Amino acid sequence: MSPIPELLAPAGDMLSLKAAVENGADAVYLGVKKLSARAYASNFSLDELEQVIDYAHLRGVKVYITVNTLIKDAEFAEAARTLQSIAAYGADAVIVQDIGLLSFLREFLPELPVHASTQMTVHNTESVCSLEGLGVKRVVLARELSLEAIRSIRDHTQAELEVFIHGALCICYSGQCLFSSMIGGRSGNRGYCAQPCRKQYSLKKNGEEVNVKGNFLLSPKDLNTAEILPKIIEAGVSSLKIEGRMKRPEYVAGVVSIYRRLLDRYATDPAGYFVSEEELITLEQLFNRGFTHAYLSGKPRFELMDHDVPYNRGVLVGTVIGRSSRGYVSLKLSGSLNVGDGIGFSSEGTGENVTRMFYKGKPINTAGKGMVVDLLLSNPVSADTQVYRTSDVSLLKSMERSFTSQTPVRKVSVRLKLTAVKGKHLEMSLEDSDNNVVRMDSEYIVQAYQKNPTTKIDVEKQLLKLGATVFYPVSLEVRSDPDIFIPIKELNNIRNSAVLEMGKIRTRKWKRTFEEFIFSPPTYREEKTGKPLLSVSVNTLDGLLCAADEGADMIYFGDEDFRSHTKTTLKEAYDIAFRAGCRIYLTTPSIVWDKEMDELYLLIREALKIGFCGVLVGNLGVLRAVQQLGCNIIIDCSLNVFNHRSVSFFHSAGTEAVTLSPELKLEQVSSLSRYGTVECVVHGNLKLMVIENCIVGSLLGGENDACCMPCRDNTYAMKDEKGFEFPLLMDERCRTHIFNSRELCLLDDVANFIKADILRFRIDARYMDAQKVRLVVSAYKKRIDQCISKQAVPHLSCRDISDKYTKGHYFRGVL
Repeated sequence: MSPIPELLAPAGDMLSLKAAVENGADAVYLGVKKLSARAYASNFSLDELEQVIDYAHLRGVKVYITVNTLIKDAEFAEAARTLQSIAAYGADAVIVQDIGLLSFLREFLPELPVHASTQMTVHNTESVCSLEGLGVKRVVLARELSLEAIRSIRDHTQAELEVFIHGALCICYSGQCLFSSMIGGRSGNRGYCAQPCRKQYSLKKNGEEVNVKGNFLLSPKDLNTAEILPKIIEAGVSSLKIEGRMKRPEYVAGVVSIYRRLLDRYATDPAGYFVSEEELITLEQLFNRGFTHAYLSGKPRFELMDHDVPYNRGVLVGTVIGRSSRGYVSLKLSGSLNVGDGIGFSSEGTGENVTRMFYKGKPINTAGKGMVVDLLLSNPVSADTQVYRTSDVSLLKSMERSFTSQTPVRKVSVRLKLTAVKGKHLEMSLEDSDNNVVRMDSEYIVQAYQKNPTTKIDVEKQLLKLGATVFYPVSLEVRSDPDIFIPIKELNNIRNSAVLEMGKIRTRKWKRTFEEFIFSPPTYREEKTGKPLLSVSVNTLDGLLCAADEGADMIYFGDEDFRSHTKTTLKEAYDIAFRAGCRIYLTTPSIVWDKEMDELYLLIREALKIGFCGVLVGNLGVLRAVQQLGCNIIIDCSLNVFNHRSVSFFHSAGTEAVTLSPELKLEQVSSLSRYGTVECVVHGNLKLMVIENCIVGSLLGGENDACCMPCRDNTYAMKDEKGFEFPLLMDERCRTHIFNSRELCLLDDVANFIKADILRFRIDARYMDAQKVRLVVSAYKKRIDQCISKQAVPHLSCRDISDKYTKGHYFRGVL
C-alpha cells in the first residue's frame, strides 16, 4: 500500500486554523500580512504568528507560511525581517514563488525549509531537479499536470511533491497570469488578483460575435478529487492540498473532515475504498461551482468549465410550481430545506435566505423531500425555476461546533507513570506519541497513611483528569508502596505541572535561534556603457527578414509551436541573420511538459549546431537543460524577475541577459539594471494568460471526444463588458494564449529608458505581419539612433505605428 500523504488545509484566519486542526489536518498553510498570494484573506500579523504556530505544534500539526508573491526591492528588507521571525517562531517551512527570495533564504536562513509555490509554474521533471539543487524540500506542482505526469516526475526526482485536491482552480497556469494587473493594476503575482476569469465575455470569430452556451468563458469549475483519491495517493505524492484561504471556517471544517475520513478509510482498506452519497452531497453543499477532476485524469475538454455560473451554485432542492397573489412562491422540494438556509435560483441569478416557510398554511421550520411549501421571497421568480440551497444552516452549525467547543477535539495521546515511595519525593513522568518525555519531582515527600490510605483508584481518578487539555491518557502505571498517603492537591499539582511542561516541550522544540542580521542590498555593479541594443522576437522567416533589414541587433526566432521548425527553416533563419550581422537565438516555450522536453532539446542542439548564438529560456526546466550545453542564455519574462536578487541569481547561473517582469515600473527597472544586463519588452502584444485547455475547442469543437479544430482556419477574440477585445491563439498542443487588448508601445519613451540605463529593448513581433514588423522595427531603430546622436530629426510616434496602445505598467506599477 502507498504511504498516506499529509492532509494540508488552508487557514485564512484563527477560526479557520482551529477548524482545520480540530477536523484532522496534518498541516496548515497560512499567510502573513503583505507577503501572501491571498492578500485579501485576513492573514496573520507577526505578533499573532508565534501564538498560531504554537497552537498547531502543541496539537501535532505542521505550519507552512506562504510568502508566495513577487517581492519588490523596496520590500526586501521587510521581507528579510519577516522571514527571520518566521524561522525563529518555528514554522515548518515557507512557501515561496520569488526565485530571488529563494536564493536569499538558502544563503541567509538555510535552517528554514522551503517549499516551491505553484506560482513557480513547476510542470516538468527538469524544473523539480533544478529546485532540488537549490535546496528546496517540496514542490507544489502545477494544477495542469495529469496523474501520469505526476507519477513520472515522482519516479525521477527526490523532492516531496504536493498537489491540490479540492477547491477553486485558476484557469491560467499559476505564475503566468498578467490579466488582473493589465486591466486594473492588481497583480495576481503579488496576491491582489481581481479574478477576471470570473467575468463575462462574448466570443468573436473572424470579427463577428458567435452564440455560445454561457458568457463566463474563463470560469472553471471547482476541483473535487474525492472519488479518485486512491489514484492520487498511488501516484506517490507527499501532500494533498485543499484550497480555500478566502473561505469561511465552516467550509474548512467540512472539507477537511471529509478528506480526513476518506484518507483513513483508504488506509484501513485500500481495495474497499468508497465515497458515500452523503459525503459527496456535503462537499457539494459547502461550496461548488460544479465539480471537476481538472487535468488529473487527462485533458478535460467540456468537464473543466462552467460557462453559466461563476459563483457557488449550491445543491438542487426544488422547483417553483406557482405564485400566489400575496407574493408567496410555491416550491416542490426534491431535498430538505430549513428556515435560515440560503437559496439561489437557476434562471434569475439572485438569492436570499429563507425567513418564513409554510406547509398547508401553517408555519414550519423544516421541510423534506416531496413536500410542497410556500416561501415569502423578496425577489420575483418565475414558474419552473430551479431552486438551489446555497447554504445549509444545520450543516454550518454542525461544522461550527467542531471548532468552537471548550473541550478540544484534537488530542495528543500520552502515557503517565507515577512513583510513590515512602520518605521520597513524589515522582511522575509523561510521555507523548512523539517520544517527548517530561519527568517531574514534587516537593511533597510521600508519607505513611494516618487515617485513610491513598489507593490506586484514588491516583487514577486524579491523574487521568486531562479533559480540558489537548492530551488524553492511553495508559497509567502506578508504582507505589502500600499504605501511603498523597493529598489530592499534590496529585493535581504534579499532573498539572507535567502537562504544562509537556506543552512547552512540544512547542519549544521547533523554535530556532540564530544570529540576527540586518539585510542591505549589495552594492551596484559597474555603471553601464555601450550602445543600446534592439532585439526582435519573430516566428516567421518573412518577419525575420524584415527585422534584420531594418537594423535589429538580435533576433529571437520561434514561439510556443517549436515543432513547426525544421532543420531547413532553422538554417534559413540563421543565414538571414548572419547576412544582416544579427545575433540569432532560439525561442523556447514557457510551458514544456516532460513528453515534449526531449524533442525540444534536440531542436536546441540542432539550432546551436547550425550557428544560433544561444537560447531564450522561459522556464526553470529548460534552463537546467540548456546549461549543460554551454551556450548563451537569455532569461525570458515568464520567469518573473522582479528584484535585484533574481537578477543576480540568473546572472550567477551564467546567463547573458535577464528580461524583467512587465509588471515593474521604469524606476524599478532602472534600479535593477545596475545589478546586471537586463532587457525590457517595449513593444508588442503582451500575453496575459496561458491555459492548458482550449477555450474555443470546448465551446465550438463539437461534442465528440476528438475536437473538430475550429481554431485552424479562423481568428478568435474575447470581448469584455467594457468592449475591450482580447485576441486568442491556440497552439499545436491545444493550449490557449490570451493577449492584451492593447498593444504595448513605448516608442515615445525610448529616451527615458536610455536615461534609466536600459541598454536592451525588445519588440515582440511574433504576431505581426511582415509589413508591420518592418514599420515597428524601423521606428524603434531610428528613435534609438536619434537618442544616441542627439540630433533633432523627424520621427514616428506610437500613434503612427499602433492603432490602440498602452504603456503597460512602466509608469503606473502594480499593487
